[in-house]
Amino acid sequence: MVGHQRDLGALSQGVNARMSKLFNNSFKINLQNTRSYIDAQEQGLREVLDIYNRMDEIAIKAMDPTSNAHDRNLYNSEFQSLTGQLNQIMAREFNGEKLFNDTLVCGGAKDIPLGELDLVNAVTRGVHAIRAQSVDVNAPAGTVSFRVNSGTVGDIYRVWMGDVCVFSAGGVFQGPTGAHTQQHDDPGGFNFPGGAHWKTSGSANTGDDDLIEVTFGPGQPTTYKITPGASNDPNNDGISDFNSYDTSTGLYNVILTNDLPAEFEDTTMTLQVETRTIGIIYAEGNSANNDADGSGTAGVKFVPENYEKPVMVNSDGDYFYLDPKGFGTLDGKSPVTGTAHTLSEFAGASDTFDHLRGNKYQSDPTLSYYGEEKCIVNERLASVAAEKGRIDKMLEDMERKTITEDLTISRIEDADIAREATELASSTIKTQMSAQVMSKSTRLKDILIPLTTEHFRSSVMSSTL
Repeated sequence: MVGHQRDLGALSQGVNARMSKLFNNSFKINLQNTRSYIDAQEQGLREVLDIYNRMDEIAIKAMDPTSNAHDRNLYNSEFQSLTGQLNQIMAREFNGEKLFNDTLVCGGAKDIPLGELDLVNAVTRGVHAIRAQSVDVNAPAGTVSFRVNSGTVGDIYRVWMGDVCVFSAGGVFQGPTGAHTQQHDDPGGFNFPGGAHWKTSGSANTGDDDLIEVTFGPGQPTTYKITPGASNDPNNDGISDFNSYDTSTGLYNVILTNDLPAEFEDTTMTLQVETRTIGIIYAEGNSANNDADGSGTAGVKFVPENYEKPVMVNSDGDYFYLDPKGFGTLDGKSPVTGTAHTLSEFAGASDTFDHLRGNKYQSDPTLSYYGEEKCIVNERLASVAAEKGRIDKMLEDMERKTITEDLTISRIEDADIAREATELASSTIKTQMSAQVMSKSTRLKDILIPLTTEHFRSSVMSSTL
């Protein structure tokens, strides 16, 4: 535009307005996609509620004192089919993103047990070996706890999120990228790291175990806590006597940690042990000495944080956070009775009914259920409605902003068009005037020639004179 070329202020305003409009449209698309994601969550949750209602009905029938064993078996068969439908809904995705968090249940987050990593009989002493197990924990933040026993030789224990090693009790993993999730016996491609490794007292199959707890999350520092077993802490000061400890920092020199980036989203956690001896990460109830120190025999557990999914809403770096949404599938053990949910007998049907509806012992989590149906209505669907309302409000604001930007661009360009129209009109008038002058000049010549050639003093005279 001519005006833009001559007026740098107009040029700057026009470019800024167009860039703002472009960014605004991009974030509007993000919010519209998020709105569709939430709509898919709402649809799934309403299906879950319908399944709960049917479970509720058949649980009441199974508790009917007139129902016989055959009837209850039929009810239980339908109940198991319904739990399968709940698991299918739990696994749904939207554009590759999981819709629901299966670690989040009503009343809090559930523990995720992992199995034992045992190299006692899996490798000959002195041979380099690695054992690992991976699990999708549905959240990039939380706390993992596990018990280890190495003996005085020492082993390496690591916790990974995706390809990031957030915790290592020993040297850095020497293998290629991605190899940390695999099992290795005397790998030829990389070596056992040198330096110090985590140690416990005596032999790994006789001494006490240490409890390691690691907490991590995107954009926050990775921290750890170690509770040594009795034989590993003879001074009873909470510090392992078999590993170098820095009293000024309160940290062990043998332990390395890494923080997850703020934008980190990978939810795959890997637990790894690397050893040349008989390193162990214990399963629940297992220990080398039958829990001689009475510290307990917990297994590997991960408790996720209530991770909110971030959605950037503007170029200023503001975020909108989506609450995680989960629900109980009722396909595992009852958190109250410790046995699998069933409708095949009265007690199981009553417990299942309480799980769906909630009960009066809500102040005691060992006896109570919050109520899956109440949770869906009061918490999950309420959260969906609130998020949709906020997104709709932001989309309305963006529409108004788009209109304002269009007006700004229009004013700038309209001014340019007016100036160009004026200049075009002026140029046209000048051109027309020039043409008229040239035309009159041509006609004047035609008049003057006869006057000079037909005059009586000219050499050309009329014959009649």
